Amino acid sequence: MISEIFRVTIERYGISGKQLSKFSGVSENHISEFRRGKTGISTEVLWKLIEAMDEIKPGARVYFCNRLTGGEGFGNSSQMSVPKQLESLLDMQNLVDGLSDDSLALLLMVVAARIKNGVSSQAKGLELIG
Repeated sequence: MISEIFRVTIERYGISGKQLSKFSGVSENHISEFRRGKTGISTEVLWKLIEAMDEIKPGARVYFCNRLTGGEGFGNSSQMSVPKQLESLLDMQNLVDGLSDDSLALLLMVVAARIKNGVSSQAKGLELIG
């Protein structure tokens, strides 16, 4: 799922594997394998790729994260307005920036469990890692 969203995002923004490799330091081959769903990547490498996407084409990170969380794009009338979404993303970024490495690792585990298992309630998500 993540590799598919990644592929859609880089295609939408016209970002090449060569550009991503240059900006992220990740090999073109590794990027290609991930994009095609042939291999997984670590969260550290994924973050490098997401940061590189946004450096190459500003807005790519927001689009990727929006798709990852189930949004289809900013044009969806059921979504909040663009300024409100960006404000929410900045709030989340500030929250994440304030977390210790251990707390951030725990948060990533909760998110990964939710994505993997389709868990919808907070309590169930915590049971998976607790």
